[in-house]
Amino acid sequence: MIPVLILATALPILLFSCNRSRQTKYASKAEMTRLLQARLDSLTDNQIIPGATLSVRLSDGTEISLASGLADVEEKIPMKPDDIMLSGSVGKTYVAAVILRLYEQGLIDLKGKAISYLQDAGWFQKIPGASEITVEMLLNHTAGIPEYVYHKELWETIKEDPDQEWSVEERLSLIFDDPPSSAPGEGWAYADSHYLILGLIIEKVTGRTYYEVLDELILGPCNLKHTFHSDRRSIPGLIPGYTNLTEEFLLPHKVVNDNSYAFNPQMEWTGGGLASTVSDLTMWASQLYGGSVLKPETLKLMLTPAPFETTLFEGAGYGLGSFIGETDGVTYYGHTGFSPGYITYVQYLPEYNIALAFQVNDDSSHSNFSLKEYFNTIKEVVLNHRPEKAGR
Repeated sequence: MIPVLILATALPILLFSCNRSRQTKYASKAEMTRLLQARLDSLTDNQIIPGATLSVRLSDGTEISLASGLADVEEKIPMKPDDIMLSGSVGKTYVAAVILRLYEQGLIDLKGKAISYLQDAGWFQKIPGASEITVEMLLNHTAGIPEYVYHKELWETIKEDPDQEWSVEERLSLIFDDPPSSAPGEGWAYADSHYLILGLIIEKVTGRTYYEVLDELILGPCNLKHTFHSDRRSIPGLIPGYTNLTEEFLLPHKVVNDNSYAFNPQMEWTGGGLASTVSDLTMWASQLYGGSVLKPETLKLMLTPAPFETTLFEGAGYGLGSFIGETDGVTYYGHTGFSPGYITYVQYLPEYNIALAFQVNDDSSHSNFSLKEYFNTIKEVVLNHRPEKAGR
């Protein structure tokens, strides 16, 4: 789903110094683990969020997987490192990878018009700028299509029928009369709407469902055994999440009750569409950005930012389904994710061949705390205390 904007003021008691000079303070894996666990515990002990999981995958393939706090506050169930949460818009990295694999097979033209693939969908003409939108514009959010998720009617319908399965036309009909965020190819504006259309294109050129293609091209070959389709309300192993969007989205504070999510996450589909463990998320990031999923020239396309200013944290750019950013001179690739009740961060640091994934089971925006800045302190621990064999 759409990224949550978390306010930028930080709690000094929880954050390290922002001076990340990348000193070579080599340490043991045990020492890094101890420091990272302390970081997580500082977050949950201070009740900033109920629980958190973290995975750090080092350049030699070894992994540190940690948890802190509670998976279920009411039942006092501790969080475990392999707990499953919805990963929200991180799912766009998988959608983009599928599109790019089909591009490599000659089935999709990135510069081709989306309408050429959707001629049977007469409603697509009602999308602002439909005739000029290309596949590439959909991938990098420069197509100018408005965001359907903000429409109150959507959430009123979900409250009335949380089991409803949505067609793309039903979702996007909400924005038929909305003005575009820009003319196609002339500006950047993030919208799940773009990725729903990409899902239709995948199904059109393959003749199969998106999830079938995803399983065959990505989840199976990449051995992502703990990444699951979020296409139904009951997802095995999904832990509770907690949301503050009780008024905006008309949702209960606890979004998983009786093993059922508050609404059918099928609504999100190719805007996200997956639930995962943090370990699978770092395995995915290491393979995708490390070069084992796409050809080098295709990966370069993915990691080329659109030539427009974004509203992303730290002024990151947006390529084809991926953030391209920098924290104090350290480049990262990845994505953030939001689903009601959950927030996810996934980053890959190409200079060090290190992947990090961080999930929390609470989507609150705290007036005196920035989760994004907190995640940067986790990166600081990893870079300043990585074992020597994982160094440059």
